[in-house]
Amino acid sequence: EETPIAPERVLEAARDFSEWRAEAWPDVYVEHLEVHETGDTFAEATEGNPWPIGFVWERLRYDWSEPGAVKGTVTDSNIFKPGSTWELHASPAGGGSRVEIIAVRNLRGFKGRLIWPVFPLGLAKKTVAEHLRHFLSKVEEREAARA
Repeated sequence: EETPIAPERVLEAARDFSEWRAEAWPDVYVEHLEVHETGDTFAEATEGNPWPIGFVWERLRYDWSEPGAVKGTVTDSNIFKPGSTWELHASPAGGGSRVEIIAVRNLRGFKGRLIWPVFPLGLAKKTVAEHLRHFLSKVEEREAARA
């Protein structure tokens, strides 16, 4: 996706662990967001939400020590195997940013087995694309309000 927002502002928004995170990401519910620890280049948080198959949660260690990226690595979850990742990259493009998400999500447990037949067949890709567009629209709204 592309956005008129500068890469630094997109990355700043991806590192925002306030209640705004639940507004920006459809799969994060504020009542299930717990920030365990933060530092200059990392945060550890548990995020969860209700799915049609029941409540889904994951604890991730987010790292933004690599310029232009925020990476979340699962440390524990009831659906994703530890070591599963998702990365958001933002780079300059046409006065704004080109933003991409790379996700390596390995399923586990009973709930993982329930969605396994449809997960790799486009469900994950479609959901990630929709969530990225939603996130960028919220970043754009926030930047417009700041202007």
